[in-house]
Amino acid sequence: MKPIWSGHITFGLISIPVGLHSAVESSEHVSFRMLHKKDMAPIKYKKFCSKEDIEVPNDEIVKGYEVSKNKFAVVEADELEEVQKSVGEGDRSIEVLQFVELDSLNPLSFEKPYYVTPRKGGEKAYGVLREALAEGKRVGIARFFLRTRPLLAALLPVPEALALEVMRPFEELRDPAKLGVPSSGKKAAEVKMARLLIDQMSEEWDPTEHPNEYRRALQKLLASKRAFEVEAAEPGGRREGKVVDLMEALRKSINQSGGRAKAKKSSSRRAGAA
Repeated sequence: MKPIWSGHITFGLISIPVGLHSAVESSEHVSFRMLHKKDMAPIKYKKFCSKEDIEVPNDEIVKGYEVSKNKFAVVEADELEEVQKSVGEGDRSIEVLQFVELDSLNPLSFEKPYYVTPRKGGEKAYGVLREALAEGKRVGIARFFLRTRPLLAALLPVPEALALEVMRPFEELRDPAKLGVPSSGKKAAEVKMARLLIDQMSEEWDPTEHPNEYRRALQKLLASKRAFEVEAAEPGGRREGKVVDLMEALRKSINQSGGRAKAKKSSSRRAGAA
């Protein structure tokens, strides 16, 4: 598969050339097109002004942000360009900021999955990183740019590959404390019985045992239908990274991190003495 993005995973002095691939098979997604029953032509949507009830051309449309209910602030294209300049466009690198325990991440933060594959010259370092993450049960928290947007992501090992999960900003997740869930009033004996039942029902996860039942039923229905053609929809240089000695880069990165830690301790002592 051709990657949708090419760059490098970077951490310490390590730089691994990689490609990014969508982890979702779009052809497996169930979706429908709206058709005109009379002639089976696809339905198209036009942009209308809700006040004048007339179609509006693109050059008369501006972007507005709803700052409060029914109150909008208009944002011009040049202003959005300035915002883009302020956040930058990135350097085509997946920069690992830190490593954390897998259990410390909230699964609700995961928004969109990708696979990461090694490019020429990066196979060995890629394999070492994947194995190290898997053995240590660690995840890399990384920042990268995709289509000029800065994104936070989790770099995690999966069978035979590395995956990159784009994460929602923490501000977008609702606080469960505000849901008003009543106290469970749990009792030790009841919890013990629940644990026993959970243990009895626990087994190794096999996703192939849980296929998309709706899609299967839909395929059975479509197999009995007559298919027909519809009008076609209107169409709406990479630089390889320098290969470095992996063991040497790892040693230097560890020494560099250790030096920073010692410097922090020394400065803390001086501050305490002062």
